[in-house]
Amino acid sequence: MTAIELISLVNQLLFVGLFVVVAARAIRVRSRASFDTALLFGSIAAVLGISRLAAAAEMAGSPIVVGLLLLLLNLAPYAMLRLVDDFSSTPRWVQVVGGATYLVVAALGFAFQVAPQPVELAMIGWFVAVGGYAAAAFIRESGRTRGITRRRMMAVASGVMLFIAAIVIVLTGTLVAANPVLGILGQVAALAAVLSFFGGFAPPSWLRRIWREPDLRGFIERSIHVVSIADDRLAIIELEQAAAAAFGASGASMGLADETRGILRYPDGESGWLEYPDDQFIAGQAYRQQHRVVAGDAVIADPDHADVYEQNAARAVIAAPVTAGDRRIGVLAVFAEREPIFVEDDLWLLQLIVDQAAVLLEARMLAGDASKLRGREEAARLKEEFLSAAAHDLRTPLTVVLGQAELLERRLARDPEARIDAAGVARIAGEARRLRDLISELLDAQRLEQPGAIGERVSTDLRLVIDAVRGRHLEHGLSLEVAEPSDPLVSLVDRKRIEQVVDNLVENALKYTADAAPPEIELGSDGGVARISVIDHGIGIPDAERVRIFERFYRATNAQSITDTGMGLGLYICRRIVEEHDGRIWVEPTPGGGSTFVVTLPLGPAPPEPGVEAAVVEPATPPGAGPMAEAVADA
Repeated sequence: MTAIELISLVNQLLFVGLFVVVAARAIRVRSRASFDTALLFGSIAAVLGISRLAAAAEMAGSPIVVGLLLLLLNLAPYAMLRLVDDFSSTPRWVQVVGGATYLVVAALGFAFQVAPQPVELAMIGWFVAVGGYAAAAFIRESGRTRGITRRRMMAVASGVMLFIAAIVIVLTGTLVAANPVLGILGQVAALAAVLSFFGGFAPPSWLRRIWREPDLRGFIERSIHVVSIADDRLAIIELEQAAAAAFGASGASMGLADETRGILRYPDGESGWLEYPDDQFIAGQAYRQQHRVVAGDAVIADPDHADVYEQNAARAVIAAPVTAGDRRIGVLAVFAEREPIFVEDDLWLLQLIVDQAAVLLEARMLAGDASKLRGREEAARLKEEFLSAAAHDLRTPLTVVLGQAELLERRLARDPEARIDAAGVARIAGEARRLRDLISELLDAQRLEQPGAIGERVSTDLRLVIDAVRGRHLEHGLSLEVAEPSDPLVSLVDRKRIEQVVDNLVENALKYTADAAPPEIELGSDGGVARISVIDHGIGIPDAERVRIFERFYRATNAQSITDTGMGLGLYICRRIVEEHDGRIWVEPTPGGGSTFVVTLPLGPAPPEPGVEAAVVEPATPPGAGPMAEAVADA
């Protein structure tokens, strides 16, 4: 056996084997595309088989045999033309002209022995015209697709061009003097063609995995962050977009199951969710059956929702349930304007994607459960801290008031005419005021969590705020050193609340300064904002705690060694008030020791007229109102 005979035998076996594979698929998956693929390779396999039988029966030169062989051989280009229409729509007239031309060329085959050269020239023109058109169409359509479909279509385009080249070389070799080079070229081209056809129509599993990997990796890379997306709707939309991109499809739709209500919830592109019974649409069928569903024509498969499919350009739909173990999470449907030519690959990729989506959604659910658990734990911790702090700080003054009152009660019982203990009464009054202040802090912290805690904002010269704070402390014999500009420094604020901030910062400074040295207040502007600084030379704040001291109930560790009074709400209240005014508050170390609390507020419109103070509007929520007041009253 010569080399050319060996190559020819290998080609024949490969073409017959390819026909067997595509024919089995056509029986299993009944579609026009699978039928046309079987028609293409069936015609080639029939030519090879009949040629072998005719040679064995010594009938190779029979006019009927030759005509039949040419009839089948010319069927291959027509089958290619039909495949082009399966891949991408072609004008109707192209199919009609192609069919008519095939009939003419096939009829000429029976006159081959009468006029062989004209018939061969007609066949060459037929193969070149149709093959070139088909190859160009496959290449053009592959540019519109992506992933494994694109790679398989490129393999088909290569196979078409090589097959046409092989036939043209063989036919040309019969027109000219026998040339072994043309024979070898023809067989090599045929071998390359059948290998390309295998890659396009029946790629091995290892090659499919290689081709799918970039699409699956792209889906994972694009969708992995959905675990951290707080909004379920946005997370599902991101998964839909990633799935559509992986397939190069028109779009995708994912529904989340609510088994208790028997519905599937689909994200609405506008704002909310659309709810449908879990057996509606092709996606619902896949969910109910817990099996993949392929609809080549969605309108025919589900006529009740034809308008929805047409509106979304969903001519073809493939859907698969999303499950995690025995848990039914939902369903994913991918749709396109036409049925996928390599639907088995799309189903395989769809299964990989829904498996990955199930992992991501399960991770989201677990993360949500963990977040809720952490939230409950944090709420329980805050409640415990609140009860502990409130019980400790409220009990101390209550104990003093009760003890002193009982002492006065016993004295009066023994001697109703006894002189009033002025020191005892003063102590009761002082502790009662302390108790009042603690309750006010609790109520203030609660009100600041609700709208309306900040009153009407008016243009206020911040120098008036600082002067009011300094005046109040001066009444108690404390002289504050203040540095402020000579010109008005105006901000749009609730003056009473901003005075509360500065008062709190001053009192905080006094509390944690060993020698009770008065703090300094500086007022200025910096980069379009007003800047208020309260400077003390006390114990300072550890670096690691400078942010946490503005949290509820938090007290710096070194502060607890100075005094055990206070619930850790003062700085939290300051932060909430400042933030409600679109400002910032932070603490810096004071050179030489101590802390400098800085408050910045946006500068406002023009200052009020000279000699006219800005109006002060009381907060809309009266003191003592709200759920916290009731809770404290009950305590």
